[in-house]
Amino acid sequence: MPILSSHRARTDHPEKSVFARWADPNSWPAWDPDVREVAFTDRVRVGATGRMRPASGPATSFTITEFVEDRRFTNVSRMPGAALTFDHRVEPAGDGATLSVEIRIDGPLAPLWRLAIGRGFADAAHTNIDGLLANLDAA
Repeated sequence: MPILSSHRARTDHPEKSVFARWADPNSWPAWDPDVREVAFTDRVRVGATGRMRPASGPATSFTITEFVEDRRFTNVSRMPGAALTFDHRVEPAGDGATLSVEIRIDGPLAPLWRLAIGRGFADAAHTNIDGLLANLDAA
């Protein structure tokens, strides 16, 4: 599965605080500049779905495909012939946490989609983590 973007960072914030922001899709527009709007009314669980409008591009639906409380949150958006996977992980690290984001694309048309949207995702994981940590610092 080709990786479009990945980033890892260490923070003094506890893993529960980091994970709580990631696992609240309705909070994403407040701290991720790549997300303009989210509609999510379900509780966070595997199989839950929502709709997101990115800062650029069309709105898309997403499904939570993996959820491990305080550790891992993965959501997938499907496109014709491909799936865009956003994998968020948090691990305890001393008095804080290490967090990582990996954005991947897979499917028979993934190479075409990568050409079409890949450049726009190059810094997305870094932007996501930076926005999340700035939001936690300001809280």
